Amino acid sequence: MSLPRPTRPEYSTTIPSTGKKIKYQPFTVKEEKILVLAAESQDSDEIGNAVSNCIKNCVTTPADLDISELALFDIEYLFLKCRAKSVGEKLSVNITDPDDETFVKDHEINIDKIQVIKDKNHTDLIDIGDIYVKMGYPDISFFTEGLDLNSIEANIDLVCRCIRSITQGEEVYARDDMEEGELNEWLEGLSKEQFTKISNFFVTMPKLSHTIKIRNTNTGKDFEITLEGLSDFF
Repeated sequence: MSLPRPTRPEYSTTIPSTGKKIKYQPFTVKEEKILVLAAESQDSDEIGNAVSNCIKNCVTTPADLDISELALFDIEYLFLKCRAKSVGEKLSVNITDPDDETFVKDHEINIDKIQVIKDKNHTDLIDIGDIYVKMGYPDISFFTEGLDLNSIEANIDLVCRCIRSITQGEEVYARDDMEEGELNEWLEGLSKEQFTKISNFFVTMPKLSHTIKIRNTNTGKDFEITLEGLSDFF
């Protein structure tokens, strides 16, 4: 005889990148266990997989939502929404004054106040003259790898992976039709100004962000810390 299944509450929210409405449920005990084990492992691959799988299990509508197609900031946002309904609206984080490492304070954040911040000048269609480059957002795989904008080689690789199409006039070149070496060579042939326009997509793209202002009781001075991304909130 099968035991009765308790009813799980259902909530609704919107996916930040698309504005589409979804319905979701809190984590189950099993999913909480998976997340705790992933966090204890401190392995970014395990954490990324655990977060992705838990969101997949919690989203009820649409039933065919493909987590791999969501932007990284979508996943970060949905994870916090599920977490808030599972273990409480409050999130505790340790804050260290960057100018005084001896000052560490436990700070409580209301999860509902953590939002995806959008730059009004951000666009995913980049005009570099007579050519338009359509960009896609980094997905969950970038959580484990990180976004490296500090070296030209890593920046080219990042842009290469996120380009969706290149358009000139009426000719559209889809990413699936491009060889990786060919695209790398094309990017390396751009002027610095053109490449900066494309890579600026990552600088201005939406991000899960929350700024905290705290007074250092050792110095009597206020300081601000901005938390960004899943790793700061996990």
